[in-house]
Amino acid sequence: MNRASDPSDVHVRDRGSVLLPTRITPWVRWLAVASLLANSLLILTGGLVRLTGSGLGCPTWPRCTDASWTNTPEMGMHGLIEFGNRLLTFVLAAVAVLTFLAVLRLRHEHRDLFRIALLLGLGIPVQAVVGGITVLTGLNPWVVGIHYIISGVMIALATVLVDRTRRRSLPAVGEAERPGQAPGQRRTVRGLMVALAVLCALILYLGTLVTGTGPHAGDDSTARHAFDAYLITRAHAVPVYLIVVAVVLGMVLARRHRWPVALASSLNLMLAVLVLQALIGYYQYFNGVPLVAVALHLVGSAVLIWATARTVEKGFAVTRTPDPVLRTADAPDAAEAAARR
Repeated sequence: MNRASDPSDVHVRDRGSVLLPTRITPWVRWLAVASLLANSLLILTGGLVRLTGSGLGCPTWPRCTDASWTNTPEMGMHGLIEFGNRLLTFVLAAVAVLTFLAVLRLRHEHRDLFRIALLLGLGIPVQAVVGGITVLTGLNPWVVGIHYIISGVMIALATVLVDRTRRRSLPAVGEAERPGQAPGQRRTVRGLMVALAVLCALILYLGTLVTGTGPHAGDDSTARHAFDAYLITRAHAVPVYLIVVAVVLGMVLARRHRWPVALASSLNLMLAVLVLQALIGYYQYFNGVPLVAVALHLVGSAVLIWATARTVEKGFAVTRTPDPVLRTADAPDAAEAAARR
């Protein structure tokens, strides 16, 4: 029998290509989502470390103590929480490795996906080292801020990976977000997208200064920023007002000039996230920054990064100059799908 036509041999090859696919499969898309969720979870667990005062639960790095790699019973709940946060690094690493393998054989046809997966993988050791420096410097608020910003960048990259894998493998999404839309509005759309990205980055950075000035800096004995808490909070609110105005302006323009539905819907979602995040922020400010509200605000910051990156990605995608050579969908055609059945 010709082994090339042996159904069992084909089955083995198909099964062996799951980890190293030659096209964008559901496995690739799910790993992109897993990368997004895992990096978002890191913000939550890092926030819990700060909010419970467990920032120095493991007082050194890379070991938890000078004599142990793990937390000890004597370290109590603070040691357990901080060590648990460190263990999440291994989950992130596993997801990053699988994601990298999933796009490895796609690196020639989809170089951008390969580069994003590579950056997500390299970001993990960078985060680990910055986290170690954070501990070794006694939770210096400037270093803590850098630690958070890197997580924000990782979430944004994972969001782009999710969007691009969906656009190139799901025909309906590829059609809705095809390039060359919004004719005559390219400069306006892209200018607005840049403004949204810059304002979101400014909001996140000023948010780290507010946190470093307030009571939840990770440990009662750690240094705080010397900013006036009232003034730095007000400064943090300014780009929030501006980004809300920018999003509303985008929604008006989208309706007036009939921007693509995918972009208009992303702007609507982004406004909802901003309003909810602002309400939580005001609540925590006027109620003495309670732990639950602060935790929700941290989760909201991850959601805001996702919503902004998603909107910006779609804005640039739909206004890109069409390339007749580029494949906008990687899904198998009907004949190929029928043959596989």
